[in-house]
Amino acid sequence: MRAGDNKGQSLRVQIFEKLKNRIEAGTWEVGSKFPSENQLCNEYNVSRVTIRAAIQQLEAVGLVQTHQGGRTVVVRTHVRGAVSVLNPLQISNHEINIVKVLEYRMVVEKGTIGLAVQHITEDDLIALEEIFNMMLVHHDDIKKFSQADYLFHRKIAESSKNEILIQANQGIEEVLSSTMDTIVSLLGCAIGIRYHRLLLAALRVHDKATCEQLMEEHLQATIDGIKNFLEISKDPKEDQGE
Repeated sequence: MRAGDNKGQSLRVQIFEKLKNRIEAGTWEVGSKFPSENQLCNEYNVSRVTIRAAIQQLEAVGLVQTHQGGRTVVVRTHVRGAVSVLNPLQISNHEINIVKVLEYRMVVEKGTIGLAVQHITEDDLIALEEIFNMMLVHHDDIKKFSQADYLFHRKIAESSKNEILIQANQGIEEVLSSTMDTIVSLLGCAIGIRYHRLLLAALRVHDKATCEQLMEEHLQATIDGIKNFLEISKDPKEDQGE
């Protein structure tokens, strides 16, 4: 992991890697039931939050699937290369991976928040505060956290009061919300909490330059985190051309 990443995130990645390696080694066959959270907590001597996050990462890369009631099943036994790790989405028959989506967001959202800071109302700020509180409450529930994370960025777009930006955001809502799920599953909640707190404070004082700088830093940190995760997860055989 990069210097400065928190220990919880590092441990989550370690457990994910161990479980992924065991799945790829055939410890559990396709269709078989995955061990329960309690079993894995005892085996690896880590918290339920760490195990749950690792399982959500396994689900994000397509190795397992969790059903209603908490039952998790192995659905694949191998992840091939970076494209599979990113679980690419289909838009008009073109594959777009998460890094490409984040690069798009870097261009658009930096400008969007610069516009939003000039038009944001007190009601908008109250709504953003409520969404941020949802993120804090659900910091140990990746699905609910990612939903709140997406809503925070959508609300900034709405605060721009620019109908074209708002409609453009709505037009790719499925892509943005789906990639947010995977981003949070892979990187955890720390980056989102840190930058959303700072963004909210800068919006409250209508500091345009700081808002734009923070949004750029936020998305760049996310891009760097995803690229770092891909390096960790990369299949060594891919480098050998096999």
